[in-house]
Amino acid sequence: MCNMYLQDRQNAGGVRTLRWRGVTLLNELKAAGAPVAIASDNTRDPFYAYGDLDGFEMLREGTHILQFDHPQVDAFAWTHSIGADPAAIADFAYTAILAAGTPADLVILRSRNWTELMSGPQADRTVLRAGLAIDTTLPDYSELDDLMG
Repeated sequence: MCNMYLQDRQNAGGVRTLRWRGVTLLNELKAAGAPVAIASDNTRDPFYAYGDLDGFEMLREGTHILQFDHPQVDAFAWTHSIGADPAAIADFAYTAILAAGTPADLVILRSRNWTELMSGPQADRTVLRAGLAIDTTLPDYSELDDLMG
């Protein structure tokens, strides 16, 4: 998202709609069997003042930007693009795969189906670390004021 925001910012005087915002051939790479990952440097910093480091937001926005929501039967396979595939690509010891005997580090979101899940930011969530719910209270943004000054 940060790069989508920054691309084609040479908009002289704000009189031209941005045009040069490209995305790579993600669907074609996935169809060819390549592991793919979507990510963002979605942090609140001088380059992108709107970020919150929310991985689910990346999946939700990626679904819209990259158009990988259909066919819906395949839609949940794309969640590997924010979990298992990036972990494998980065060669992390943590696999981000749900299976017996693996760490119960996961996010539980309130949705009955895929379209409900993708329709909103899903701020009401439970985050588990080692199977236990953790505090998800966001930090006060004033802690970041020195970055934005």
